Amino acid sequence: MLKYLLRRLAAMVPLLIIVSSFVFFLGQYGAADLALSLTLRVNDNVYDPQIYQDFAQKLNLSDPIFVRFGNFLGGAIRGDFGISYILPGSPDIGRMILRALPISMQLAFAAMVSVILIGIPLGIVAAVMRNTPVDYVIVFIATVLSSTPGFVLAPLALVILVTQLQILPTVGFGWHGLFAVQTILPALCLAAGPLLAIVRFTRASVIDVLSNEYIVAARARGLGWSTIIRRHVIKNSMIPVVTILGIATARMLSGSIFIETVFAINGFGSIAVTAFQGGDIQTVAATTLVSGLIVMLMNLIVDVLYGFLDPRVRITA
Repeated sequence: MLKYLLRRLAAMVPLLIIVSSFVFFLGQYGAADLALSLTLRVNDNVYDPQIYQDFAQKLNLSDPIFVRFGNFLGGAIRGDFGISYILPGSPDIGRMILRALPISMQLAFAAMVSVILIGIPLGIVAAVMRNTPVDYVIVFIATVLSSTPGFVLAPLALVILVTQLQILPTVGFGWHGLFAVQTILPALCLAAGPLLAIVRFTRASVIDVLSNEYIVAARARGLGWSTIIRRHVIKNSMIPVVTILGIATARMLSGSIFIETVFAINGFGSIAVTAFQGGDIQTVAATTLVSGLIVMLMNLIVDVLYGFLDPRVRITA
């Protein structure tokens, strides 16, 4: 197990370098001149060659791009991503991410719990009642919710659930904590994206398990559906679902940009979109590197969980 973990962790290094280099180089050649933007900002939109040269020297823009990327990677290894010259107050990027990431982690956790509590039961019901109107309705609703972009779904949910139907209390803006009622709506909106995948994979997996002979034998012995599902179906059908849950959780954690923007939550996604809009390539590269690391770690956790869910799976080095 230890050798397997070390091998997987070592394999992450070149992948992270490739992902971060792609974003870094694309940003350096495709983004606006950061030194020029800062010069115009501090000098009332008037170009001053001396101020421009000072910023260019401060940003090391005269160095070759590979040298700048090497400096970025060297700092990233030490946990130092530099400072943001675009965001207000020129904050330290590493500290800013450390403050924002726990907020996004809590939001993603709430969304994951919502997906589990809603998507898996719906998938089981759709499998048990397959090819019936109930099955069609469940799949249709999950398809609509998953197909609606977050920047459309979140405002609609605010208007319908809060303003019109008043099912949920006034949301307010900002982060109020994991257990606050204001977290319910952002978590549900974030959970809508992977809902269809969870429902479909649960449905297909449960249908496959229900076709096994030991399920038929259990029904012949007079066991009810609830007992069969609780004792035999859930555990045996969860392996493909766990895979999707792991991928979905990583994506919710690193990609909650629209939801955090709509609800004014100062999380990881909010930092990424603000930096991207402002052309802050240093921060964009840092958030991309952290996002890639999150996705890879979640995939590793899912692979390790296989061995606990299915004794037939053996993790070897």
